Formats: sequence, C-alpha cells, structure tokens
Amino acid sequence: MPRKIYDIIPNEKAEQKDSFCYKEKPKKNKNPLIFISLLVVVALLGVFFFLPGKAEVSIYPNTEDISVTSLIKVDVSEALIDFDNLVLPGVVFSDAKEVTASYISTGTDSKTKRATGVIRVYNKISPAKNQSLIKNTRFLSVPGELIYKADEAFTIPADGYVDIAVTADKAGTEYNIESATFSIPGLVGTSIYSSIYAETISPLEGGEDSQVKIVTVGDISSSKEDFEKKYGEIAKEELISSIPESFMYIPENISVTVEDVYADAPAGAEVEKFSVSGKINTKVTAFRKDDLIKIGEKLINNEIFDNVKIVPDSILCEIEEYEVVEGKLELSIIFTAKTYSLPEEELLRSGLLNNNKIHSASLLENMVEVSKVEINIVPFWRSTLPSKEESVEIKLKFD
Repeated sequence: MPRKIYDIIPNEKAEQKDSFCYKEKPKKNKNPLIFISLLVVVALLGVFFFLPGKAEVSIYPNTEDISVTSLIKVDVSEALIDFDNLVLPGVVFSDAKEVTASYISTGTDSKTKRATGVIRVYNKISPAKNQSLIKNTRFLSVPGELIYKADEAFTIPADGYVDIAVTADKAGTEYNIESATFSIPGLVGTSIYSSIYAETISPLEGGEDSQVKIVTVGDISSSKEDFEKKYGEIAKEELISSIPESFMYIPENISVTVEDVYADAPAGAEVEKFSVSGKINTKVTAFRKDDLIKIGEKLINNEIFDNVKIVPDSILCEIEEYEVVEGKLELSIIFTAKTYSLPEEELLRSGLLNNNKIHSASLLENMVEVSKVEINIVPFWRSTLPSKEESVEIKLKFD
C-alpha cells in the first residue's frame, strides 16, 4: 500500500513549533523627561560657562586715628547749627510734679488716764438719819479691790441714796469695770460701816496707761531732708528717661529744685504716721548727637588732606569739661575718628578688569593703603575677573 505524505503540518503541531522557535522581544520603557532634564542641565552649564560673570572685590583699608579738641557752645535760642562759630542748637527738657510721701513717727509718750463714772451710795443707818461724807471719800470695789474717790463732798439722805461722781485712785485700764459694789474703808470700825455702801449704775470707764507714738522735731527735720534727697533723685531719673536717645546732656548739669516742703503733723502730734509733701522741678539743656557729630566731622576734615577720608560711623566725642556762661552751655570736646586713604574707585577697578583673580588680589594687597583683600567671582569656577566695569563691584570694609 503506498505511503501517505503530508506536506502540511497539522495546526496543533504548527502552533507548538512556532512557540518553540520564536520569542517576542520585550518593549523598552522610554521616559522622555530624563532626556529633557539632561538637555536642560547641559544648556544651563553652557550658559553659565559663556556668561561674562560678576566679581565682588572687598578691600580692607589701613586706618589711622585722628583727634581734635574744640570748644563747642550750646544755645537754646539757636534753631540751626552755626558751623562758623561752633554753636549747637539746644533743647530744654523739664518737668514739675507734686509729691507726697509717708513717714513713721519715732517719738513715744506715756498716755495715762483715770477711769471715771457715777455710783449710787445708799444710807441704811438705823435709826434713820442723814450722813455727810467729805470729798475724796474712798470706795473699795468688790470684786477687784480697786479704790475710787468721790469728786466732791456729799450727803446721803436718811434711808435713801445719792448718785455721786467718782474717779479711780490710779490710771490704768484695769479700773474700767462694768459693775461692782463698794464699801467705804474709812468707816471700818464704826457702827455705820455696814449701813453705808454703794454700787455702780453704769460702767466706770476711760482708764488708760499706754505708750503712744508722737511726731518729734527730729522726725520732721529728717523726713524733709530725706524727702528732698530721695524724691529729687527719683524726679531726676524720670526726667532722664523722658529724653530721647538721639539727644546728649550733662548729667551733672541737671537742675533739681524742691519747693514748698511741709509736714501735715506738728511736733508732738499723737500719730503713728505723718505725710511730707512738696513740689519738685527738674530741668536740663540737651543737644542732638547728630549735630555734634556734624561739627566733629567738619573739624576733622579741616585737619586732613583731600585724599584722606573718614571711616563711616567712626567719629566719637568725649566731653572733657563743661561750664555754664551767661546761661549758655560751653563744652570742651575731644573728637576722635579713623581715617583711610585709597586711590579713586574708578582707578582701582580699571586695574582689575579681565585680570587673574590671584594676581588682582596680590596687586591690591601690595598697596601700602590696603590691609586685606577678598575677591569673589560668580560663577565660582571662573579665575578671571570680568572685562566690563559694571560687572566688578568694589566694597570698602573696616574691621
């Protein structure tokens, strides 16, 4: 039997063959942002590389001290600085206030007082009869055994009573009693002793024996002295605190006057505290710091050459002495400042254009007028200063 020949592979086997002989390549994940970022970086580097750049040259000049002493006047009638006559406009700061302060009395005094009151004296004599007793008749209290004396002579009616005023034999609070009965010691041993007696009809009071504070002459004198010193100083400090920082003044020239000082209690007054009052006036003539610095600048500029300049904010002034002449303040002042000398900025800059950084720094530091030099170039990798004047900035710095 002839053999059958198949020239076509069955579908199932063909599929198996294809899967065995062919592999599909994986797709690449391309991110366009990475490529764009690289282009931006390259572009920026190119821009910075070809930019002309900028340079900052910091020069620290050598400085010298200079001082000038001059007599300066301060006049409150002037409104502007008089540079020719060295006169500053003055401003008067003043204050006035009334002050009251409390002080403690240091004196003492014994305050004694006898208790007083009215008692009722009974007459029970039998057979009944009137009984007269003399002034200062003594009455002995029960309880307490305190002696009180009749203020006046008196007569007790027969089988009756009489109300009389009595005073304690001694001073003291113990003689202040609410109620008591009384016998008469002077009748002891007589037949009528038990027939005449007394009792309170109201409290006996007013007794006192104590130390009280009083104002002494020394209290008044010392308190006034303390008042003027203490509150005068306080008023002075308050005046100083009201003066703006832009002004200068002489602390010793502050005027403090205290008027109408009085104490509200006389010597001998029985008070623990008393008050001292008075009016305090303060006044001082001041002047502006800036005005003084301007005069100092003018005086120093008169002493230096044209090519020498004053270091900014270096002028200082020291008041050596002062006096008041015809109501005007005269000050002897020492002005000090730092000065420096450098070629003109344009000349310095022209020698630096398109020059090597290290060579430029060395060139400047070899100048006798220069102490130190710092050069910063942007971008940082450039070693040569720009060629354009506007790209080179020169700064003067002072230690």
